[in-house]
Amino acid sequence: MRLTVTVPSWACHVVSDRTDMDRAPRAIDPSKVRRYTLNLPDDVYFEYAFLDEHGQMRADPERPERADNPWYPSVTAVRGPDYQPHPLAHVDDALATGTMERLRIPTRDGTERRASLYTPTGLEGPAPLLVVHDGTAFQRIARLPALLETLMRDASLTPARLAFLDPRTPSARREEYGFGEAYQHALAHAVLPTLQEKAQATTTLWMGASLGGLAALLASLDQPESVSGIALHSAALLGTPDDRTFHGTERSWMLEHLAERTAPLPWRVYQEVGTLDWLHDVNVATAAHFERLADAHHFTTRNAGHNWTFWRDGVADALTFLLTP
Repeated sequence: MRLTVTVPSWACHVVSDRTDMDRAPRAIDPSKVRRYTLNLPDDVYFEYAFLDEHGQMRADPERPERADNPWYPSVTAVRGPDYQPHPLAHVDDALATGTMERLRIPTRDGTERRASLYTPTGLEGPAPLLVVHDGTAFQRIARLPALLETLMRDASLTPARLAFLDPRTPSARREEYGFGEAYQHALAHAVLPTLQEKAQATTTLWMGASLGGLAALLASLDQPESVSGIALHSAALLGTPDDRTFHGTERSWMLEHLAERTAPLPWRVYQEVGTLDWLHDVNVATAAHFERLADAHHFTTRNAGHNWTFWRDGVADALTFLLTP
């Protein structure tokens, strides 16, 4: 499909899935560029917006559809004529008939971490535990509890509990999820042991998108034998502990670590990334190593960018892959 965009008179920058939105904005001068055309796949899902002179992000006033994006509320959504959401992408929240327990977990630094533990209807006794970063977004947008209940009913999935984690504050997300040593220490020594005990966990699995995927992978590598699976949705695998640059760099501590690793990883790894995502290449590169190291590996790409609609379309397949007996 050909997408023709008219540049608003107030626009100073254009941002999109290709620029990590406002983290790498591209300057634009409406007096010189009144419109431009993008050639996109017919089954694409893509998000973009503009920044005004005050740095405020504003959607394209000429296109009415807005993205369901928890980080950026004013973003334009583009759906190609052949785009089809996953059949379970909009499962009814009312199907989540289990119980949600809110937890406050004390840590060794004298503070607390909040978590939510979901137990599906009818599940009693020990079971796997799936720990999810950006938990509120996975509940609200991906409707993960209702999706799990639906798949357990309609497919031969292993029953599991869900644990939802979030950063202390939205502004702390980058510091905690992006090689955050204090965060990983709190996970290993307080949060995970508490969740595993309360959930009667027989094994632990992880799920995360973008930086949440990186944090999940770091936690899994810290205790690889206690993990049986991980779902990585457009994982932010660029950057290093000493250089937390997750966009506009070719450095990847994770890629180097996996390339050097010879010990197998006893995991099922579900991995997906959009073809229009700036993280596409590093995810493709790491996929080759997961194929070599993991017990089982599923890697997929779709014509989409770095956004929650893309991740929501992949969550059902991730659950099926991780929890199939």
